[in-house]
Amino acid sequence: MIERGIHAAVSKAFSESKLVLIEGPKGAGKQTLIGKVLELKSMSFALIDLSQKSVRKSVEENPEQLAEYDEPFLILRQAQFLSNLQSILEMTLTGKLKATLIVTCSYPPMMDPELREALEIEGMLFSLYAPSFSEAAHHFGLNHEIDLMEERLIFGNYPKVLSDLDNASTHLSEMIDDVLQTQLGAKDRVNKADKLMKMLKILAFQCGDPISYNDIAQRCGVDNETIERYIDLFEKAFLLIRLPSFHNGHRYELKKTHCIYFQDNGIRNALIQNFHEPEFRNDLDALWRNYMISERVKWLRTHRIKKDLYFWRTHTRQQMDFIEKGSDTLMAYKADPSMFSYASRKKVRIPKSFEGCYPEAKTSVLNKTTYWNFLTRRS
Repeated sequence: MIERGIHAAVSKAFSESKLVLIEGPKGAGKQTLIGKVLELKSMSFALIDLSQKSVRKSVEENPEQLAEYDEPFLILRQAQFLSNLQSILEMTLTGKLKATLIVTCSYPPMMDPELREALEIEGMLFSLYAPSFSEAAHHFGLNHEIDLMEERLIFGNYPKVLSDLDNASTHLSEMIDDVLQTQLGAKDRVNKADKLMKMLKILAFQCGDPISYNDIAQRCGVDNETIERYIDLFEKAFLLIRLPSFHNGHRYELKKTHCIYFQDNGIRNALIQNFHEPEFRNDLDALWRNYMISERVKWLRTHRIKKDLYFWRTHTRQQMDFIEKGSDTLMAYKADPSMFSYASRKKVRIPKSFEGCYPEAKTSVLNKTTYWNFLTRRS
């Protein structure tokens, strides 16, 4: 099993806190991580699976039953479905539960924003995604992971997919269906699965390009507000990444648009039903950008590094793919898939217009000699 980067921090939280919340997409390995940590501690636990309606109804009608468990750890799996999760968390924090409560969610649960912030500050809130490039490189070795880059670009990083590549398309399609049908929050049900799927396919084909909510809405047969709401839901469900445009009033800059990326390359490829090897594809640039940006976003969120994230583009099609804005730093990147022998040999350059508008920014091209530092830098 790949050791997760948050293993030590989660283990410490289990020992020191009465409440731990772990969020992340279904299939990322939350339950596996919890089981491993508790196994090493030789601690027993009780598991309550709230994805089952009968179990969820019982806990919502009688939350006091949770105080009857004698095991030292109590796991609430898929707790985003609970309408009374806030009160259960308060029961835990006020000492009404004997067990340490471990809450897992594949969608942000309904809870007080101030409580959520407090949990994050106190080191009791964690994000877990599909294994990252850095985690896999640490486990298998950097050279081995580099050799598998083409496989990652096509199939992504989910453990279940990588362990059964012959059925990767089936596994990924099932994961998408699961998000559409069951993984949204307790108040976020939607009854237009066909519209949702059409929107996701459009976004997959336009991956990394500035989108028009109006255009997508017309093609899906809904209004602009519905498309924005759907995209917001899928961001919260750890499926999409939305980058707003970066601008400061300079001429020709795009101001009110977004680029959409996918948290996992395999999910994106499943939506467009294309699992061909990179050398037979005409979207290698999109694959490389999606992988680089999704991996960087995972790294930042996993390590709780606060950055404002953007893309930059002008009406004359000058573009920087990814921008990180810190309190006193501005980093800008442009992707270059030249590590692949069959990639376009056109030299990728930083737009002079960007350098002119933002001379304070540090810029870099993401290629075979720079991407490893990009995926793991903390500053």
